[in-house]
Amino acid sequence: TRMQQLRIAGLTDAIGTLRGLPPALERSTLLRMSQIAYDAAQRGAGRHSKPGGTGALFQSLYNRSRPNNGREVGHDPQRAPHAVFVNLGTRPHEIRPRNKKALRWAGSGVFHFAKVVKHPGYRGDAYMIEAATLAVREFRAIVDAAMKDTT
Repeated sequence: TRMQQLRIAGLTDAIGTLRGLPPALERSTLLRMSQIAYDAAQRGAGRHSKPGGTGALFQSLYNRSRPNNGREVGHDPQRAPHAVFVNLGTRPHEIRPRNKKALRWAGSGVFHFAKVVKHPGYRGDAYMIEAATLAVREFRAIVDAAMKDTT
């Protein structure tokens, strides 16, 4: 698979500051940042929920601890393998059946069939990047609030 690299403004400075904090303050700050990112990611994933849909994209979101006091916010690819395409988009492409002779989908109360569908592509909704950017943007306020809570 192709590795994606992201640059989030202010992240390098935030990491440098974070590493200079006492461990308890670092943990508290990371927890608060991950919660901000998680809440924003939920709002983003919620924009892609349809009535009668599975809700897999929304349900696949997690906010979990990582080794060395880290936190991780993301999607479980087993639950929502399409999350990467929702976030990053796709180029125009053909969709063909894998194990059957035709594709089938419901629309207007009837089933439709086709041997191939030309998907126009999708621009993407970078809500995960926006969520991370929001958490970094709030970094100073989060550190200040965490310091007040520990004093």
